[in-house]
Amino acid sequence: SAGVRSPIIKNKLYVGVAGVYQQRNGYYTNTLTNTSYDKQTSFTSNYYLKYIPKQNWNVLVNIKHHINRNKGTFPLVFGVQDALADPFKLAQNALAKMIDNTFNGSLSINHTSRLFNFSSQTAYQSNQRYYNAPLDGDFSPIDGVTVINDYGKEWNKVKVFTQEFKFTSGASSISKIKWTTGIYFFHQYNPTKQTTHFGEDAALVGAPDKNFSVTNTNIGKNTGLAAYGQITYSLTQKLELIAGIRGDMEIKKYTVRGEYQKETDPIIETRSDTSSVVKYNALSPKLGLSYQFDNSSNAYFTYSKGFRTGGITQLSTDPTQPPLFSYKPEYSNNWEAGIKNSFWKNALRFNLAFFLTKVKDAQVPTLILPDAITVTKNAGELKSQGVEAEVAMALLPNLQVDFNIGYTDAKYTTLKIAQNGTEVDLSGKKPIFTPSSTRIVAIQYSIPLYKRLNYRFVLRSEFIRIGKQYFDLANTIEQADYNLVNLRLGFTTNKVDLFFWSRNSLDKKYISYAYDFGAVHLGDPKTYGITLSAKF
Repeated sequence: SAGVRSPIIKNKLYVGVAGVYQQRNGYYTNTLTNTSYDKQTSFTSNYYLKYIPKQNWNVLVNIKHHINRNKGTFPLVFGVQDALADPFKLAQNALAKMIDNTFNGSLSINHTSRLFNFSSQTAYQSNQRYYNAPLDGDFSPIDGVTVINDYGKEWNKVKVFTQEFKFTSGASSISKIKWTTGIYFFHQYNPTKQTTHFGEDAALVGAPDKNFSVTNTNIGKNTGLAAYGQITYSLTQKLELIAGIRGDMEIKKYTVRGEYQKETDPIIETRSDTSSVVKYNALSPKLGLSYQFDNSSNAYFTYSKGFRTGGITQLSTDPTQPPLFSYKPEYSNNWEAGIKNSFWKNALRFNLAFFLTKVKDAQVPTLILPDAITVTKNAGELKSQGVEAEVAMALLPNLQVDFNIGYTDAKYTTLKIAQNGTEVDLSGKKPIFTPSSTRIVAIQYSIPLYKRLNYRFVLRSEFIRIGKQYFDLANTIEQADYNLVNLRLGFTTNKVDLFFWSRNSLDKKYISYAYDFGAVHLGDPKTYGITLSAKF
């Protein structure tokens, strides 16, 4: 990585340029070719211009590019036992490279005054992601399923435009009232086209025929507008009332088309262009109290109502999953209470928070194979409650200790899903990707070596424990509690930093993520390296 920032016109115009290049061999080995499977290279660049036309005004133009190439997009192994017994080994015969290009451009205009502050954020983002060759869709050596989605620059490219105008209270506003208000607009265009090819061994993946292709086209358009406002009113010198509300309006449209082709026979249209439109709106209030004991301690309580918009399902190759099926928004009631304390000039900080969330019409995603698309349905109600604590201590010179712990008790109070043509009741099951606990202890010791140039020797260790979690709604694929250790030591100065480090230092084998159909991906193994940085 390298970067430079510099004024072009003193106190008026500034420029910045930065870039990061990354390259790695894969953690996984493809036993069919005896080569590294998930090799990756990426380049990220960032450019900005900051202009200060006059006092209290500034304009910032920012452009980012991210170019990523992944030669092993899905390093997956079927079955937890196989994944752990022979870690980081797989066998896939259809190899493709993922091309992933992202562009992000933004314009920010900011103004401060005694009466109010104003900001305008305008942004455009696009992301195109496709495979340069047929991709293995059965994650095995058989000629079962391959996926093709390279149909030119206009397909599989998501484009999003956003605009936000925000006003906040200025320095001379009424001392008892602080306020924020604004509006937010977005428009998204998402055209996808993908072919699923069933080969000679298609019967092994349950297909009724072989050597045929199914092409699905899904064009999504999504437009939304939100308005929000919040005030903080001082009831007394120490007690504040927080009240806010947000209104959302959203329109979604999906157009789908399906095609079938047997070998080189003519293409048969299985579903002509069909469209569906849904509209959603919601009001989300917020109410809270904050009490300031002194300059370094306060307690708070908040209630808010959450809203996650609904949507429309895509067209897939699975005949049991009908396209253009609308699912309802998800609503939640959220309560949180906590306390924050600081002692001895921030030498000791302690934060404690309790939370309770109840979700209605919980949106449950299901991955549809071999298309690798997600179908979402409203399947039940979810309750999640827990506690989080954070302690930071710098009681001894040059020694910093940070401790974070969180416990979560989450389960579906009602959950009914369709499975193999019947309805299955999974009430009481845990939600996926939700560890029961997280614990992190970080200890850093810094030894001054040469005060004039701020030379320091730094030793840092991190101990992480992740509680049990599940990766499928039936809670059959699980990862038990596991521990990770990260280490770092080196030297830091005003100009140069040199560090030696290792992650997952004990080489723990654990499941990073998995899918309900049984495919498993392991977390990164022990890695170690050297980092050198210089400033001039």
